[in-house]
Amino acid sequence: MRKLFIEGFVIFASILASFWVDNYRQKNEEKAILNDSIITLGNEITKNIEYTKEHIYQVKNLKYMTDVILDDYLKITLDKLKRTHDNNPFFHNININGQTTYDKQYDNDGTIMWMFRGFLAWEPADIFFKSMLNSGKLLEIENDKLRTEIESIYTKHEERVNGMTNFTKINSDEIGYWFETKRNKYNSDIDFGDVFLKGRDQALKNLLKDKQAILEGRLVNLEFYLQSLQNVVSIISNEYKSVN
Repeated sequence: MRKLFIEGFVIFASILASFWVDNYRQKNEEKAILNDSIITLGNEITKNIEYTKEHIYQVKNLKYMTDVILDDYLKITLDKLKRTHDNNPFFHNININGQTTYDKQYDNDGTIMWMFRGFLAWEPADIFFKSMLNSGKLLEIENDKLRTEIESIYTKHEERVNGMTNFTKINSDEIGYWFETKRNKYNSDIDFGDVFLKGRDQALKNLLKDKQAILEGRLVNLEFYLQSLQNVVSIISNEYKSVN
């Protein structure tokens, strides 16, 4: 009887040990997968840091162009606008390698109008974040500080930047409408550059003042957004793995 008891106990203990080992292995695998996901998210955020720095540079230049126009509104020339953009560019293209190149070739038509109505689209990467959010992995992050910082990026900070970008777009459309309306009053072809020189009025100046204020707020929100991105990358680098 004692032998049977011992044998039964050994079998029972072996089963429990097997369950414990399997459970331990599963938890380690799940932890490794989560850690890999956090690192991948960190890599996505690192790319957004570089994107945001470039975007801030462009928005600053767009605001500077607006400042220059308003500072000498009734006398500024098309050549002055072109020289200003030469030194503070925001017209840009992104090639297939993701590199940004700035366009400094101008005409006196659409180019000039976009010096007034440019708004700069805001398109940060968030594919992997959405994947983590939809899969529930974001809630599995045990580091409260990291999770809070990540959530603040994609809620508070990014929503504010999106909001200010939308305000800039609305303002851009209103400025575009001003140019179109003024041009349609002529019975012959006329470049948008000449439309500005001949038609600049208080209505356009008011729109530019609104744009100036919007861009100021947009830059503030972008700086906070950038700081939040850098905070997340710092935490991941220190507590998980270096982010490339």
